[in-house]
Amino acid sequence: MKPKINIITIGVDDLERAAAFYHHMLDLPEDQIAVGDDHIAFFLDDRMSLVLLPRPLLAQSARVENPVAHGAELVFSHTARTPAEVDEILARAVEAGGSVHQAGEGSEWGYAGYFKDPDGHLWEIMASPDR
Repeated sequence: MKPKINIITIGVDDLERAAAFYHHMLDLPEDQIAVGDDHIAFFLDDRMSLVLLPRPLLAQSARVENPVAHGAELVFSHTARTPAEVDEILARAVEAGGSVHQAGEGSEWGYAGYFKDPDGHLWEIMASPDR
């Protein structure tokens, strides 16, 4: 198997709230967003989609009992161009209804910070010095 990830589906507690958050954060045109009866898909490019699904439906589909959100199980990472852009994205997350988990700071890998979406999913925003 040649690994390839095309769709990431995350469980959310409130589909409408999560959709508003990601609509604000991703700033995609309407033709890159599909609203279904029980989910919302954001087509990030021609190969990658982010799908929001109510947590109980995701658990039912995956046959998982007692779905519980744990913020550090998975971290989504986005590479920004500059430290200033990292800080701008963190601020945008707060505007959209998320929260800053860790403010931007420098490290040996560059400059990074973390935000949580309204359902507790962690996002790392990082600017590498060699980028």
